Amino acid sequence: MGRHPDIWLFVTVVILSTIFVRCASFPDPLPVEGDFFFVHDPSLVQRQSDGKYFLFTTHDKGGIITADNLAGPWTVVGSILPNNSSIQLAGRDDIWAPDVSLHGDTYYAYYAVSTFGSQDSAIGLATSASMDPGTWTDHGQVFGSTTGDLYNAIDPNLSIDESGRPVLTFGSFWDDLFQVNLADDLRTVINTPEHVSFNSTPPQPEEGAFLWKHDDFYYLFFSSGTCCGFNASALPAPGDEYKVFVGRSESAHGPFLDANGVDLRSSGGTLVLASHGNIYAPGGQGIFIDQSAGSEREVFVYHYVPVDSPDPYSDTYASLGLNGIEWSSGWPALTQL
Repeated sequence: MGRHPDIWLFVTVVILSTIFVRCASFPDPLPVEGDFFFVHDPSLVQRQSDGKYFLFTTHDKGGIITADNLAGPWTVVGSILPNNSSIQLAGRDDIWAPDVSLHGDTYYAYYAVSTFGSQDSAIGLATSASMDPGTWTDHGQVFGSTTGDLYNAIDPNLSIDESGRPVLTFGSFWDDLFQVNLADDLRTVINTPEHVSFNSTPPQPEEGAFLWKHDDFYYLFFSSGTCCGFNASALPAPGDEYKVFVGRSESAHGPFLDANGVDLRSSGGTLVLASHGNIYAPGGQGIFIDQSAGSEREVFVYHYVPVDSPDPYSDTYASLGLNGIEWSSGWPALTQL
């Protein structure tokens, strides 16, 4: 309407950068090269046989991106399920939030089948001995949800509890995050879902749970806020965009409390990462152990929307974020790698 689009874009970026300057204390992610764009809900695993990094992402039928170094170059090499999931639900051709981990000599990839805004969802499982494209076997549905349930069966995360039992944490929107126990086959659910986290304050849905054991505590990380579907001219209210929170417990089953002692089921949560500088709406987080150069370090993995992408604030340019973690306070604080 008479305003030069480049000037309007510049003004928008300056205003929004000022809004989020309060979060400037968060460290920037590791600079990376290659195919690190279009990454959502990343799961990162280092193959034991050769040290190669495998990055798994939402969309592209469970996209697989590999690199020999964390800084890249990253290269798209294929998909977990190039022929779609065997789960007969809408979204079987658009795999969400793969969660990959090694158990014994097999890599397990839990994934979600759903469509945006639907509760008719399912968590599925695929396995591979190497993680290479073309080697994955789809085992179909592990757990599902339907309209009217308290929970939504998406965003799975596998962990092992204090008794050595497998636990699947999952959920999004509705009443947020839940857990089920699995049998030793890692695919049979043996109890009804139990509530582990809920935020009653709109518009702050919780999703993307990730459970991590460090020293004497289990830390439950989750993403909260609006993840996507925005652009520079239509953003969530400041602070309502994606960000990462955490609570902890001596048990993998909770109750999980934040640093102020508030239960995550009562809208608790300690902030771990939020928008800052060029980083907007970070979330979809996880942690993995990097064993390069003969050492072990915990690496925090997430996606974010770059402010300065070709289409500023568009989640179609969601990118890989990597940071270190420091635990001296008993709570995770991100560092630069």
